[in-house]
This record gives sequence, structure tokens and C-alpha cells, in this order.
Amino acid sequence: MRTEESCEYDFRRKGPFWHLYTPGHLTEIIFTSREDFILGMNLIAVCLAVFPQLRIITFTLMNNHLHIILAGDREDVLAFFALFRRRLSRYLSGKGHYPDLSDFHPDLYEIPDLRALRNEIVYVNRNGYVVQPEHTPYSYLWSAGVLYFNPLLRLLPRRRLLTLSQQEQRALYHGRLISLPEHYEVCEGLIAPSSYCAITEGESYFRNAHHYFQLLSRNQEAGSGIAKRLADTSFLTDEELFGVARTLAAQEHGIRSLTMLTPEAKTSLAKKLYFDYKASTRQLKRLLRLDDKVLEALFPSAWQGGAVGSRSYRNGRQ
Repeated sequence: MRTEESCEYDFRRKGPFWHLYTPGHLTEIIFTSREDFILGMNLIAVCLAVFPQLRIITFTLMNNHLHIILAGDREDVLAFFALFRRRLSRYLSGKGHYPDLSDFHPDLYEIPDLRALRNEIVYVNRNGYVVQPEHTPYSYLWSAGVLYFNPLLRLLPRRRLLTLSQQEQRALYHGRLISLPEHYEVCEGLIAPSSYCAITEGESYFRNAHHYFQLLSRNQEAGSGIAKRLADTSFLTDEELFGVARTLAAQEHGIRSLTMLTPEAKTSLAKKLYFDYKASTRQLKRLLRLDDKVLEALFPSAWQGGAVGSRSYRNGRQ
């Protein structure tokens, strides 16, 4: 178990830390298949090799955007992303896929303290699975978050990248043969994030595994604040949102049963959950039993084709 003092010491001497993210609410679908996601992750590894002075603490790829927690100089972080974007655009063009990438640009948030770093790591590691109910923290594969405090994944059989043929290496990133670090490992066509991400360092900013999982499962207030800053889409799972809704209903209306709320109280609660906690209209329909017409009137910009849609345009998130 690490002490708070040792965590603080490491934070102060190993920064600066950044949360790099792209605007999912503006960008078209980019990653449409398993092959695309694998390529996207492999390109992160390839581009990081060009900037060895950077450290990736964790990352998550979504259908049309990404989140990366990095340590290093701001100029290097931006140059790293510019290289990633160029290589990604080249790959997509090569397969005849031409999404509009004009809004696929990076925003950077400098992480000011240890508490914020923990919240940002947890937010990124949650991002893939909380918005897709079929996933768990360990089943959303397009993220380094699955490795956090999970020794089993590190036991998967891997091959050193240098043992692959030239053709196999080029297939990893769909480009000409380039020199990559000898320690890179490959598993089923994927350059293993454990071989290029600073997972052990990321874990060291938490006192222990229990501390990390407590934040992962209960860090609702911090997560909603980050989501608001990032203009991100829904953050809380239905179960978590239900807990927040019951608390708000008790505080504001003296009633913990959501079914007992008046229509006016439900409308007021829906607005708060939507704007402050990034609830989607689908979630509001499920939790508050609101009629489609009511939701359409309350949130017309989130309404798509007469069905309850999500607040992000076509990113596959709820």
C-alpha cells in the first residue's frame, strides 16, 4: 500500500500531465470495425515510438473520438497527436473511408494536482464501458484501462514485435516498414498496450487496488464535472444515475421513490440529470418513465428521427 505522501511526490516530479481529448459531439464515426480499432491502437503505439520522451498513462478509443492521459511537454503532446491524425487519415483513405476529420483536433487539459490526475485516469478508464451496457471494466478492449490492477491480462501469450516477418509488421499499421522499440509485444495483431503504456506508473498514483476500484465505481460527482468540461456524452450507468436521481429527488422533493414524483417534479429532475450529469434521453426515459413527447419537447436537439436519441450525434453511445 502506498502512502499519500509518496503518491504526491511522484506526481510532482513526473509531470506535467495532460488529458488530451477530441470532440466526440462534433466528429463523424471514424472507427467502424474491429480492424479499425486495432489499427487506431497500433497507431498510438507507432506514434509514441517517435516521441519516446512522452509517457502514456492510459487511453481509450471510442467510435469517433479518443481520450489519452499523457506526461511530457505540451509541444511534444501536440506533435504526437498531429502525427497520429496524419497516419489515421492515410489509413482511412486507403480503405475508401472518408469521414470528415475537420473537427478531429485535440483539446488539452493540464492536470493540476494528484486528486485531479486520479479523477482523469478513472474517467478515461470508465469511458468505454459505462456508455455501453454490454461491457464491464475488463471487456472494453480498446483501452489501456483493462490493464489496471489486472494481472491476468498480462499473462496472455505474446510475441516480440521483432520476431514478426516484415509483412506481418507492416500489417500492424498498414504502412511501410519502420523501426519500433524492441520491447513492443504483439497479441493477435494488436501491439499490447502493456508494452508501451506506463500502467505501473498509473497504478502508483492510487494508494492500492481498493482505492482505485472505489473511485472507479463511486466517483460520480468528479466524473460528471469532467464530462461537463469536455462536453462529453453520458457518463453514468443506469444504476449509478438511479442512485443520483433518488438522492436529488429526496433533497429537492422529499421523495426517494421516482415513481411517486409529480410530472412537474420529474420534468425538473430530468433537466438536472441531463445538463448536470450528462444523462442521455434514453436513460431519462428508462429511469423516469417519461413519455417520448415530453422528452422531445424538453430536449429537441437530442431527438433523432422520432426516437429517443443520445446527445452525441453518431458516436454509438447512449
